[in-house]
Amino acid sequence: MLNNKFFRVAYSIILILLILFLWKQVNYIYEPLNSVVALLLTPLLISLFFYYLLRPMVRFLTKYVRSKSLSIIITFLLVILLIVTVSYFGGNIIQNQLKSLTNLFSNYYVSVRNGLRSIDNEIILHYIEKYKIEEKLSSFVASLFTGIRNNFQGFFSTVTNIGTIIILIPFILYYFLKDDYSMYQGLLAILPAKLKKLGGVVLIEADHTLAQYIIGQLMVAFVLGILSFIAYLIIGLPNALILSLIIMVTSFIPFIGAILGALPAVLIGITSSFSLTLKVILVMILVQQIEGNLITPRLHGSRLQVHPLIVILIVMAFVTAFGFLGALFAVPSYVVARVLVREIRKYKEAMPQED
Repeated sequence: MLNNKFFRVAYSIILILLILFLWKQVNYIYEPLNSVVALLLTPLLISLFFYYLLRPMVRFLTKYVRSKSLSIIITFLLVILLIVTVSYFGGNIIQNQLKSLTNLFSNYYVSVRNGLRSIDNEIILHYIEKYKIEEKLSSFVASLFTGIRNNFQGFFSTVTNIGTIIILIPFILYYFLKDDYSMYQGLLAILPAKLKKLGGVVLIEADHTLAQYIIGQLMVAFVLGILSFIAYLIIGLPNALILSLIIMVTSFIPFIGAILGALPAVLIGITSSFSLTLKVILVMILVQQIEGNLITPRLHGSRLQVHPLIVILIVMAFVTAFGFLGALFAVPSYVVARVLVREIRKYKEAMPQED
């Protein structure tokens, strides 16, 4: 029975899960080590993300500047200039709309709570008190806002402070951009001679896949943000800029990101009128269809062929393990793992069969 492929895979999965479960029970070892790993992993992942974003610019400048270090410095200065420009011209607008959005949701919660308290019908009041509906609603809203806040704070919850990340990322990113080929050679050097060819193929394929995914998903997010902003302005939705920026950020999660990002807009529509709610839902459906049928297939091609159900399961698992940051890196991690499995399978199939 153990020779059956299904049972071998199932046995391996159960064994891995059992090891992870037992490992997590040893809290006095797990917690400190987890903090140390997270301290290193968080800036590494963020730096890797920006590495693929900035690498095309660095390589383009290197053709003319002839110095890779100078090309990296120029790229960093251009990024800083872009951030300063956006902050100068749009910082106040974004801050005011974010404050307005927060106040709107707070006022809506207060009005719902007061509406429940003002009900005079004794039967309804009886059931509200019996099932503690008001307490459950208050608890749900409080946990919702706490969860949102904690998820965004999850970027930095496993590190000592935000300053640590801000300091580490530029240095890590600089050496990623400067010594990427040396790192590639170093990874190959530690492999046994018979695995060097396989390792080279896996690294190249993983690199191409990650580069295409991250650049492509950035373009998807940018286009969806612009489309949402224009659509929100047309239908007269308040705080259109900050709501479209939310969609732009969440759209880094394929398939479900645009839907999650549109939920705040739907809530605003509900607080305003039925017609506005309907318009927001129609915009959400239209944007989702444009992303799924036009933008994503053209930008990602055949490299990102992942079933939406798999995306949802992977994102849920990574969010549980790593917070909001995990949602952004869930699909890239899966795609790289798929490349690894595929190339290992090809390697085994190409090996001469023993008699």
